Amino acid sequence: MAERKEMTALQKAKEKSEYYESLENKYQKRYAEAEGEAIRTGQTIEQTKDNAKRQKLQVKFEKWSKITTARHKPYSRYRKAHKEAEKEYMRLQKRKNDLDAIAEKVKQHNAQFSVDPSSQYNEGHAAIYPSDGSQGPIFISPSDTESEDMTANITSWPVDNGAPRADYARVSGKTVTVGGILAGHDRAEANEKYKKLRSWMSNHIQLTYKGDIYYKHLMISGLQQSFSDLRDNLKVSITFTFVYWAEVTTSTGKNSKKKTSKSSKRTQGHRNRRYAAITVKRGQTLWGLSKRYGTSVKWLQKVNHIKNPNKIDAGEHLYVPGSARSSRKKIRVR
Repeated sequence: MAERKEMTALQKAKEKSEYYESLENKYQKRYAEAEGEAIRTGQTIEQTKDNAKRQKLQVKFEKWSKITTARHKPYSRYRKAHKEAEKEYMRLQKRKNDLDAIAEKVKQHNAQFSVDPSSQYNEGHAAIYPSDGSQGPIFISPSDTESEDMTANITSWPVDNGAPRADYARVSGKTVTVGGILAGHDRAEANEKYKKLRSWMSNHIQLTYKGDIYYKHLMISGLQQSFSDLRDNLKVSITFTFVYWAEVTTSTGKNSKKKTSKSSKRTQGHRNRRYAAITVKRGQTLWGLSKRYGTSVKWLQKVNHIKNPNKIDAGEHLYVPGSARSSRKKIRVR
């Protein structure tokens, strides 16, 4: 049997595991070097009797102890990341191995069935199994029906001339209906197969159906059993519904807020206005500055967070409208 193509998810998981493994090894080496240096320095301190040398060695020991602690943090972080990535890779690898085993079993079963249809008590060639490979396949003989049905929602209202029809239509559903026989050595075995199908339906297991029709993303939406004169087998009808999957992305919201500069002040009625910083001189008042720079006392008070508008100190820095060039204008201030 030709080897199954490696899954993209498995490739990504393998690359991720190898990436974190390389980082873990890198920082483990750095951590081990620092730890070894700290241990050797500590041993030297114990063997040294000269106080002056001991003090120098103590400083060195404390230095390497801090370095050891600092280097342990990234090592621990990447070791944990590598362990999680390796766990995910092993999970996907196991799924691939399980699916490979199921594919091989289905191939051998159908090869034997094509040679001798009476083999395996005529189970049939169509296989149903969980898409993650967690359980083995159930074979069914679709002797009554094996059909596929698709429906689409298409608007009956007039649309703009020349507009793409794809904008006004979408596939609303896809179903696969299989009617046939569940075979067993006896009725008890056939009943066990039916119970497994019922369990997959009740637990909403994603299934693969591989017969003349082949789909991977199916769930059982209808399951019927009809009693007949068959001694060991069951007549069943199964309706599968195709499940559409979408990737869901989430945002932590950490970067949702815009960062604004502290110097970019805004006031009601004047957004993103430029300001100039001035130094208050002896004898200046907010009223005089408001006349000089064409604004109001209330505005200056709000922008500069002044509680008492009648008191400003010489040498204090204030924001005023416009650029610094406006301060050259000679206006008499009382």
